Amino acid sequence: MEETNMDDCEHNRESEVSPALIAVHPTHKSVAVAVGSNLRVFNLQEGCSVSLVDDSGVNMHKDSIRAIQYGAKGKLFVSAGDDKLVKIWVTDSWRCLSSVSSEKRVTAVAISNDGRFVSFADKFGVIYAVEIEGSHENQSLPNKKAVPILAHYCSIITSLEFSPDGRYIISADRDFKIRVSVFPEKPSDGAHEIQSFCLGHSEFVSCLAFICSQDSQQWYLLSGGGDSTVRLWDFTCGSLLDTCHVGQDYYSQKKE
Repeated sequence: MEETNMDDCEHNRESEVSPALIAVHPTHKSVAVAVGSNLRVFNLQEGCSVSLVDDSGVNMHKDSIRAIQYGAKGKLFVSAGDDKLVKIWVTDSWRCLSSVSSEKRVTAVAISNDGRFVSFADKFGVIYAVEIEGSHENQSLPNKKAVPILAHYCSIITSLEFSPDGRYIISADRDFKIRVSVFPEKPSDGAHEIQSFCLGHSEFVSCLAFICSQDSQQWYLLSGGGDSTVRLWDFTCGSLLDTCHVGQDYYSQKKE
């Protein structure tokens, strides 16, 4: 009976509906929405839906999409999920450049600002990178093999970002950690050098983003998490600069 219950629980996890995902082009040209295995893109300038063209030799997503992201200043887009496929799209024509296979289900994706690298994380906390070459609008790339660069030791990666200058890759997980790693010149060498840890969240970290100060060109890291806080970091040294408690007044009123 116990074995049957375990199988039922596993089946329930397998059939769990993934949350809807939304990503907005950095200059508001388009918005992408993923619900389950369906990916839809809307052209905000022309007010119409976009047709996705996939001639990479691999089918469209067949299972829940868990991560979507624009990158390379809006020129590229990546989608990935439970079907273990990482699909790289060029946003001018919305043609799939390449489909990268993952050994495990994918939980997070990132694209470097220069468009050279795509990185993704699997459900066991291993982060991979693949180099993109010849990213031309009308030319599909051969399907490439990604190489592992670092791991969070069996903790699910919830968010992944390249720093704006491409020097670092930042990874957040369900165990409250944010790790800042030096991105290697050759991904096959691995990202063994840790720049810093940003520690302070008391629950899982759900999202990461970069902001730039108005009076300088210095970039800061924002993180949000299950502890209902948004935190501001100097990510190069792991220093917590500020904390905003989201909805604190609302929850206090509800308790009263």
